[in-house]
Amino acid sequence: MTPADLDAVLALQQRCYGVDFLERREAFAVKLAVTEGLDCCWMVRRDGAPLAYAVSLPVCEATLPALDAPRCERPPKPTLLYLHDMAVAPEARSLGLAARLLERLRERARALGLARMGLVAVQGSVPCWQRQGFAEPAVMSESLVAKLASFGDQARFLTCDQ
Repeated sequence: MTPADLDAVLALQQRCYGVDFLERREAFAVKLAVTEGLDCCWMVRRDGAPLAYAVSLPVCEATLPALDAPRCERPPKPTLLYLHDMAVAPEARSLGLAARLLERLRERARALGLARMGLVAVQGSVPCWQRQGFAEPAVMSESLVAKLASFGDQARFLTCDQ
């Protein structure tokens, strides 16, 4: 994914998420900038049409970005690959794109030497992520709880080992 894909990202985001979860172009742009050269963000197209995307970042709990964060940092020693966002166009949901993107994320985490992945589950998606091996950690830091609040009351932070 490159900055040229941001219009497609924003359009897919609007089709897949409620208004409380929409992020500005600048929020995506800073995530792309801090992951430059790490191959952590992807756009899936068919015949030029955007079908899905995934945005992930190597982070530690202290650097995990809040929703629509205007800044983002690349820690010197990340502890997990954070799947910040994955969206699949409604008409493409039967194509297995989410599963393929998740497998690619797992491969990327291992290639980066990260033993864990994490994500924030929203819009009732916890059961879906649990079927993929993700679970809520027993303990979360206060800073992580505060960032999680930016995603809404129903948001849950989930992790899985690779």
